[in-house]
Amino acid sequence: MALQKQVPLKDQERLDYFKRENIHLIQSKAYFASSLDAVLLADFIKLPHSRPFHYIDFCSGNGVIPLLLARKSHSPLTGLEIQSELVDMARRSVALNDLGDKVSFIEGDLKDFTRPLGIQYDIVSCNPPYFIVANSQEVHHQSSHAIARHEILLTMDDWVLKAKQVMRDRGKLYIVHRPDRLDDLFTTLLKYGFAVNRLRFVYPKVGSQANIILIEAIYQGGRHGVKVEPGLIVYQAPNVYSEEMQAIYYG
Repeated sequence: MALQKQVPLKDQERLDYFKRENIHLIQSKAYFASSLDAVLLADFIKLPHSRPFHYIDFCSGNGVIPLLLARKSHSPLTGLEIQSELVDMARRSVALNDLGDKVSFIEGDLKDFTRPLGIQYDIVSCNPPYFIVANSQEVHHQSSHAIARHEILLTMDDWVLKAKQVMRDRGKLYIVHRPDRLDDLFTTLLKYGFAVNRLRFVYPKVGSQANIILIEAIYQGGRHGVKVEPGLIVYQAPNVYSEEMQAIYYG
């Protein structure tokens, strides 16, 4: 689809297009690019339809999740990201898609973030660093990639605690993570007053082990059991998306 606005691209940058949401996203080879994880989390998030709400996306990167949610949201969306270059990309993507009245980004350290006066967030989403730093040889040589993938600047305790601090009672926290951290996730969420409400496993192909997990947790909402949704299969054949994945990407 033709762009309504033109925004200059910098060296190593490209434009990706998300057909279903009609969103153009600036990505860069120099930084950790938004991937399937973020797209699936955006699809998993349920936004209120009948009332205003407050939403923030932690570890927002280049802003893919708020941008993918923007066209179906009737309330403003905010992203929080520590890396200034990624915030710049996110803001230029907002301008590119003419969404300045819908989406904004804050540059800063999540650990230092305080909610604006009078606001308690109804929804927090987070695509956090997945890996514990146990061995320096496992950490990506590019610092921007390492920050996005490894718990260097931010631990699981940090972002779950911050969600607790900024969220209203019965607010919802949406997370994408790895199944091998599921025990850590459940323990940490319970520690800070969250109860897992919905769970969905994502499988690369039929017969494979899950490599992504999507979680909806409720803050101070009581424990009423976990709804485990049917698994999502990414590929039905080599390099061929499943019907559900095609619907998520292309509508």
